[in-house]
Amino acid sequence: MTAPSDAVLDLPPFPAAGDLPGSLRWQAAACGDRAPLYRELLRSVAADVESGGPATTLLEPYTSDLVVGLRLMAALHRLVLDGALPDLAPFYPSAGGTERPEGAWPVVRQVLADRSDQVAALLPLPVQTNETGRAAVLYAGLLVLAHRTGLPIRLLEIGASAGLNLRADGFGYRTSAGVFGAAESALVLDEPWRGTPPVPLSTPVRVVERRGCDPAPLDPADPGHRRRLESLVWADQLDRLARLRAAFTVAEAVPAPVDRADDTVAWLADRLAETSAGTLTVVWHSVIAPYVDRETWGAVGALLADVGEGATGDAPLARLGFEGEADESGKVRMTARITLWPDGGTRLLGTARDHGMPFVWDGPHLRPGIA
Repeated sequence: MTAPSDAVLDLPPFPAAGDLPGSLRWQAAACGDRAPLYRELLRSVAADVESGGPATTLLEPYTSDLVVGLRLMAALHRLVLDGALPDLAPFYPSAGGTERPEGAWPVVRQVLADRSDQVAALLPLPVQTNETGRAAVLYAGLLVLAHRTGLPIRLLEIGASAGLNLRADGFGYRTSAGVFGAAESALVLDEPWRGTPPVPLSTPVRVVERRGCDPAPLDPADPGHRRRLESLVWADQLDRLARLRAAFTVAEAVPAPVDRADDTVAWLADRLAETSAGTLTVVWHSVIAPYVDRETWGAVGALLADVGEGATGDAPLARLGFEGEADESGKVRMTARITLWPDGGTRLLGTARDHGMPFVWDGPHLRPGIA
């Protein structure tokens, strides 16, 4: 079974630091046919910067920011969803718009010129998409780990945003064989997996504790925070927006605290010091590596390896990560891997699109070791 085409991001090399137009065009390529509105807007913004247009001054503080394009798209989307840009709304599917994306740029350029203060006020907010489609990856890993250990799970997430995916066991997963997980959930992911799972999809997953951390956590019960999360969804992708809103309903019934933590490593060290017998501790992260400095990312790995050395069969530790991995050609594959201590072996769980679905099981790699 091969990975979905979007699991391999066939993108141009990322531009050099400080190349603002190049960064915007790279993000446009990443959006591609999945988000034609954003693709067209980002290309136009890049050209506007090169010609010294209104986007130039607005985006100058973010010249070296890897996600400047997503910041700008989220700011505009927020204003559209709030009803502040009625002339732009007809181009936004998320606001009921049906106009072709090619016509949006003149309106956006006028917004950047006339209402730059409103846009600028939203640009510093962090890009922290809480993509619920990635729950398909997390739940796949939890199935494998629950089958392997037979233990209840203590789930910790770094870079958790609003903690929606900490409720992955509270979502349903519909396949041709039925609905697994929480069948009556407000959020049911349709056909989230491809290939042959290495363990029964009916394997019981019992999460007894769930907690996350984030430098700027969001509260899914807060209307303003909900709107912020909605604005981070690409405006073309109504299915993602519907999943997000359904996840808000799940969050009302399933508590999952997310702590504010400027020091991710210290937070994780404190949580891992609380490990108890008879429980599997799972540390989960998804698509946060691009937002974390190299030193911190290395320290997270070193901490897990160090704590893992003291793990036992009665109190095991697992790392479950879904991140991009570049091959020799520079193409990035979105890959899920599991490391389970005390044995410490790392296995490929599978590959997926950057937003999580469909997830393709990599069964042959799992069966000899974890399953």
